[in-house]
Amino acid sequence: MTFAQWVLLFYAYCFIGWIWETCYVSVRAGKFCNRGFLHGPFLPIYGSGAIVILLSTFGVRENLWLVYVIGMISSTILEYFTGDAMQRIFGVRYWDYSKHRFNLKGHICLGVSLGWGLFSVLLVKFVNPPVMDLVTAIPYRLTEILTHGLTIVLAADTTVSVYEALDLKKLLKEMAEGSETIQKIQRRADFVYAMAEDDLKRRRRELDEKVSDAKDKVSVVLEELSKRGALENARFVKILKRNPGAVSARLKDELEELKLQLDNYMKYGE
Repeated sequence: MTFAQWVLLFYAYCFIGWIWETCYVSVRAGKFCNRGFLHGPFLPIYGSGAIVILLSTFGVRENLWLVYVIGMISSTILEYFTGDAMQRIFGVRYWDYSKHRFNLKGHICLGVSLGWGLFSVLLVKFVNPPVMDLVTAIPYRLTEILTHGLTIVLAADTTVSVYEALDLKKLLKEMAEGSETIQKIQRRADFVYAMAEDDLKRRRRELDEKVSDAKDKVSVVLEELSKRGALENARFVKILKRNPGAVSARLKDELEELKLQLDNYMKYGE
């Protein structure tokens, strides 16, 4: 196969992976969910996983046990480093196995790794032969056109999605800073209560107003966006819709609070 055919094969598995993931999540949620980091119908983690499995098992594809083991190990390594890199860059974990047994930092877990092994056998023995036949049957000139066109589309989609993820990270950091301000004010309030009993009511009222103002900062921003009809189009809202299970270890409370406030605005407009 030529390089262009390998790239087209990668895009094919990105699309197949999106179909599987979207159907699975939509059935569980009871509604359609465009799954994944990107806007379009592509999940690069599946495309990358398929190519890694095919290349790593190329010399042992007649031995199903070796296909299972090598495919499981190679795809698990890919999943771990991809998840770790995304969390370091965007501050959010876009898939989370922390509630599964035998997981490593929530990026990988034993059950999913075993599933990757089974997927490797199915891919090598049953799925890839017809898919590869289809790809190689496409005229070379058309293959190049498709490859270049899809590359441009995915590059644009990736750029927009990265900006969305960075917007979300920025907002979560602002919420975290607001929470730190609230905690500082609360500690100051506790000190005031202990040192000035006579002035307690007045200072309590003043400090409570400051705490309330700090808590309302994010709400005011979201309310203004909602009034302008821009909330549903905010970039951080879009990426949260596509990844409802996203979590963040360092900004956990802020992410959950943001999800709750967004749900309230979408349902009740308040």
